[in-house]
Amino acid sequence: MIGTEGIKSRKMEIRPIINDILKGNPSLNSVNELIFICRKIALVHLRRKAVTGRLHPDICTIPLDDLATDCIADLFQQDDDGNMVQLKSYFEGLSLENISDEDLLTHLRRLICARVNQSIFRIYNEMDPSLGKILRNMKLAIQALHNFEIIDRFGENCIIPSKCETLEHLPVLDHDDLERQLRRTANGSESIPELMAILSRYLREQTYSSRIVSLMTVALIFRSIYSNQIDRNAGETYIEDQFIVGDTSSIIHEVCRRMRSETETKYIKKKNVDPEIFKKYFNVIEDNLYQTIINKDGERSSFYESLKSMMPGLTKEEYRKRHKSKIEYLARLTHKRAIRELKKNM
Repeated sequence: MIGTEGIKSRKMEIRPIINDILKGNPSLNSVNELIFICRKIALVHLRRKAVTGRLHPDICTIPLDDLATDCIADLFQQDDDGNMVQLKSYFEGLSLENISDEDLLTHLRRLICARVNQSIFRIYNEMDPSLGKILRNMKLAIQALHNFEIIDRFGENCIIPSKCETLEHLPVLDHDDLERQLRRTANGSESIPELMAILSRYLREQTYSSRIVSLMTVALIFRSIYSNQIDRNAGETYIEDQFIVGDTSSIIHEVCRRMRSETETKYIKKKNVDPEIFKKYFNVIEDNLYQTIINKDGERSSFYESLKSMMPGLTKEEYRKRHKSKIEYLARLTHKRAIRELKKNM
């Protein structure tokens, strides 16, 4: 149940509204009724975040009624034929005939809460770019390193160390207690992936609290660790520099991982490249991108020298005949994609 009488009283009306949307060009009454229900769900979700301290102080200055409307507004956009495209696509993926009214409400609530969380991240980026960078870099680190999983817990984006007991029956870690524990190891000079590693070790070793922690709580703690390391006036520049390096490194790593995954079948199975050598190609390419983009090193080692450091017996002639064209082509493709992703995310 959602927890508001307004939504409870309308529970049985959701199915005909959804059916109307799926038919296309829904009636004005159906649209207004659905907006009312969705706005109530969003408002309850935001109030819960506010009460538990999981909203940034600046965002709390916006009336929650207005914020709820803003967060879900794009869900109700209609195309030229009057179809509510996003909602229609979402519910077409469900077997409505096999879903109870209660479960249908649960699916709607999950959609609205997810959209609220996405919108809040967008607003954080606009209101507090440094915090937005932390959140994005945390997600990039999780994608690249797989040392955490992102889960939805009561409509809140949370993280948990991969492949360990959640201890979710135990009390939730207090914000201040968690920050004190992390500060025992972290001093503010670490990149976000390094801070995530410190967090992972702590959560895995402790056994007195739940290992599930709010993504926003962790982001605010990381920001505090960076901000307190240096004086207030110089802090923003320092933090921006930390994020730029951390973001860029994570993006480069993820681009190389994806490119390797996409091309390994062609090169290993069809071109008979040894899997270990193919892996070395991308180690060389990733290092080359790191040196070029992050360190801006015009005197970086050649592909041959880098590959030779991993294959000591490699001669220039063998490199030219067997590896040069492959590694340079893959490097060009990867470089183009890395630049595209960096422009999109930075």
